[in-house]
Amino acid sequence: MRKLLVLCLCFALCLPVTACSSSKKEAEEVAAAAATLGNRLESGKFMIEGNEYSFPSAMTDWTDNGWHVSNNYGNKDSFVLEPMIETTTFELFQDEGGNYVKMKAYNDTDENVKLDGGIVSYIHMKFSSNKDDLSVILPGGVYYKSTMDDVLAVYGEPESREDNSLEYTYDTGDWICCVQFWFGGSNNEIVQVEYYLSDDNWGSILTAEDCEQFVDDALKTSFYGDYARYVENNFDTEEGAIALYENEVQYYAQSLMYYLDVNYEIIDEEIVEEYYELTKRIFAKFKWDTPVFSTNDMSKFAIGNALVGDLELTLYPTDFIDIIYDDAQAVVDEFQANLSNVDPDSLSDEEYLSLENEYASNMLAAISPKVDEISYRDPIVKVYKIDTYEGAVLSDDDWSEIDDILMDFTE
Repeated sequence: MRKLLVLCLCFALCLPVTACSSSKKEAEEVAAAAATLGNRLESGKFMIEGNEYSFPSAMTDWTDNGWHVSNNYGNKDSFVLEPMIETTTFELFQDEGGNYVKMKAYNDTDENVKLDGGIVSYIHMKFSSNKDDLSVILPGGVYYKSTMDDVLAVYGEPESREDNSLEYTYDTGDWICCVQFWFGGSNNEIVQVEYYLSDDNWGSILTAEDCEQFVDDALKTSFYGDYARYVENNFDTEEGAIALYENEVQYYAQSLMYYLDVNYEIIDEEIVEEYYELTKRIFAKFKWDTPVFSTNDMSKFAIGNALVGDLELTLYPTDFIDIIYDDAQAVVDEFQANLSNVDPDSLSDEEYLSLENEYASNMLAAISPKVDEISYRDPIVKVYKIDTYEGAVLSDDDWSEIDDILMDFTE
């Protein structure tokens, strides 16, 4: 699910956005643009001032072509867009003329980026006959003089229509995109067009059941590697879901090795992989009750379709750390006894590594059978405040707390 990140506006500017005037030259420009763009709206292509753009596209396709974020955004140079985050709406200006389009940017990478490192996830363009304003031409020669009937004749029946609007969708293979046309005036001509990424690209959480299922599926993905429904509901790609599970496995395995004083940074990779496999067996024992969503006193103040309330989650920490203690200590005692007459400084690198591998393997052999003996501590009930208008259902801190409880590393 996307979260919104706000560019801070120092003060607002209201400037008109318009298209070009009617003339023979204009007709030639429209015909030339149509010949270049074709007549398929699903191509995502359009022209502004004779330059071709597409949706969605990289922000650099715009900034490298002379567009810039308004200087009225005080944090535009320091702004950082986190992974899977979308900005609020901002204005992107041409270097000359003061004309602008409205945009949002989205970070579809797994790293923090500057604003121009994102993709354009929304663009709003006004259409007008004012010769001093932007000339916008869409596939099929659709421009500011085009009426609703003209648009229908070029693009066919839309996904939805109202008295003054049409909405079309297209699929690039990577993104489901929407195009919304708005019409007005005595001739019912285009007054504005919006391109945006459909919510169908992400999972939506609109009901209590959606919220409960999302959290349950996220936990199953994280700890069981059972990601089918999580992916089907567009909360992540298959690659992303697999990475989520593998990252949880790595985190737990390394935490366990650290607890057991196993030096995972130098021991043989094959032994590390065995700890990862052990972790998967431990994860299979993790248990929680199906989350329960309920409304609270703030639910009546929910904005739009936002879901506001409490999510109760009952978690059952395992006793794995407790039941391995004696066997793990026995391995430590034996290892120290064997080293009691050894001068560490006399060991070669190969001999030292061999001892570390032996210790790690012995520890693994001692604790692995204990997985089948796992039982549970007293359940822990957590209640999380939910407001989907704010973005994520649960915060990073919430997920970290759940990890710590289930992973039994809370002490």
